[in-house]
Amino acid sequence: MNNSWIKINQLNFFSLHVRANTEWKFIEFITDDNISGISEITDTQLQSPVSKIVSRLSNKLRGEKLFSENELINIIDNENYASKDLSYATAVSGIRTAFLDLMSKRIELPLYSYLKELNPSLDQKNNITVPLYANINRSMLPNDQGPVDRSPESFAKRAKEFEQKGFLTIKCAPFDECKSPFSEKNKIPPEASLGLERISEIRNNIAKETKLFVDCHSRFDLDSSYYLHDELLERGVNWFEEPVDPEKNEKEMIKINNYSKITTAGAEMTYGADNFRRLLSKEVIDIVMPDVKFCGGPTEVINLDKSIEDSSKKISMHCPSGPISLLTSAHITSSISSTLPLEHAVKEVPWRQDVLLPNEKIINGEIHLPKGIGIGASLNPEIIHNNGKVWQE
Repeated sequence: MNNSWIKINQLNFFSLHVRANTEWKFIEFITDDNISGISEITDTQLQSPVSKIVSRLSNKLRGEKLFSENELINIIDNENYASKDLSYATAVSGIRTAFLDLMSKRIELPLYSYLKELNPSLDQKNNITVPLYANINRSMLPNDQGPVDRSPESFAKRAKEFEQKGFLTIKCAPFDECKSPFSEKNKIPPEASLGLERISEIRNNIAKETKLFVDCHSRFDLDSSYYLHDELLERGVNWFEEPVDPEKNEKEMIKINNYSKITTAGAEMTYGADNFRRLLSKEVIDIVMPDVKFCGGPTEVINLDKSIEDSSKKISMHCPSGPISLLTSAHITSSISSTLPLEHAVKEVPWRQDVLLPNEKIINGEIHLPKGIGIGASLNPEIIHNNGKVWQE
């Protein structure tokens, strides 16, 4: 790496109303010589406003000449609070990610090229496109008009729609009616019946070779997970995501993983390469799912990739949010050894592709990385003006 440095002069926040309670939130750092670096801090699942933490931590950076991300971390999180608190992890991840966008622009490289310098042993990969899988769940959640049709037929119709658009893998989260503990033991919970109908309907309407991923959102327990696994296996499911939380219920998830004949995945809210590495080495899950908004940013994923053997099937970026996190995650996916596709929440809002300039480009189930330095795109001020707001704290 060369000896370039940046000095952050300004911090801006942006939010966009998407649907119902969903908002995409972004931060922008501007340097003293007017370079912009952006990242996403969407915190829908959190109760505390991440923006206040971002603002407080960013104030520590004012007037500092920053030569490296390590210097940045020493200033904003020298006691590693991010590994202990999700709101703090989101704030630190957003700051670190925006900093890398700035730094790669400073040295006039696309972010994936900058990250590859951190991961020099990586075999040559195609950096133009990154394969995606279609997460249909968020498009099935309530919109501004209220609940939407979540019947098995509706799930199948949406899955078929995106199979026909070139996606080779579909993911659903069909078990909203479930929440352990369950009243009945030693059998599949009755609450799971509608979710299983949704899965069956999807599988019956997509091609046999199209992969089907199922996210359980940690709605089950050890006992019910065994019975659920058998039902999913019978339906040809290829991915068993978080029947229980792999960090909060590590011992239970190890037992489930040992039993499972389906690839297990999870850890979407984990922070830091060390914690992902531990989950893999202890065989808690087969695949870890770093989310750039929570994991500490791109460098943590690069460090994880470098530190594990045969990582090609062990890392799949989690990304059910907005176009900034998807694009950043695509740069990361292009800079690691993994051959697994990147998550994309499809059809959540019709104007999604217009949020970025140049517009988000997804064709035949692949995202095309834009030309340019950094992540290669900026927020569209017209979309922000029409659907969102800008503020400073």
